[in-house]
Amino acid sequence: MTKDWRETLFVWDGIISLIEKEGKENENGNDLVEDGKTDETADKDDNLNLKWRGTWVACDSADATKVPTPTRGAFDEFVSSENSFEVEGTATKGTADDTKEKKNGGKNIGGDISSLYHVTMTGGVGYDLGEGSDKKKHNDDRHDMYFFSPTLRWMGNLRDQVENMVLAVGDNEHGNFISVGWLRVGNRVTLARRYLDEGDERANWDIDDLRKALFDQIATVAEDGHVNIVIPPWQCAAMHANGGQEVSKRQKIAKE
Repeated sequence: MTKDWRETLFVWDGIISLIEKEGKENENGNDLVEDGKTDETADKDDNLNLKWRGTWVACDSADATKVPTPTRGAFDEFVSSENSFEVEGTATKGTADDTKEKKNGGKNIGGDISSLYHVTMTGGVGYDLGEGSDKKKHNDDRHDMYFFSPTLRWMGNLRDQVENMVLAVGDNEHGNFISVGWLRVGNRVTLARRYLDEGDERANWDIDDLRKALFDQIATVAEDGHVNIVIPPWQCAAMHANGGQEVSKRQKIAKE
């Protein structure tokens, strides 16, 4: 890592699956539906217990645009790394009406924030941190993830990629962090985490602040409402280590 560890972008990559109420993980985790339930009844549940399991890699770069998506071996389930994680949390479906308005700034892209699935991912075994004999499991004090997918499943929607987005804010003993990533085929969530200095204004961001800054920079909206986003979505100024760096807006209405 760099001397200033906040210049390291931590990219988590793993599979998210449903935990059945009796404590057994659903073997058909990619569907995120318990046995005996249909998609419709699962979506109506007030709460779903989820597990996210995989590996994380440290990418030493203050410039987030230089951090690519970690790659896996052809037959590997996870990205090769000495650091793994297995965290659990509860997903709550939002209740607000979604909105299709997408032209008045990044905050409106994807609908009202209260319409999204909110996952509090603070339980489970935790994540590895440290080297050698100093390696220990840690858990976040707060890790609020927001899924833009209306079903918590990868929908295969390549036209409107906003449905695949995942954003998060949180904190632990190391400070506050923001995370940006997306839901991929096989219910794989890839999320890049940036830790923030106390004096960085982003340390006080809520999820709406993160979304507006992010989509202002990575989203291009066409006249018909079709949205293109930068992949990987963390490649933007909002995820740079230097919070004082000027953020240049990218969002525009594409001309036909």
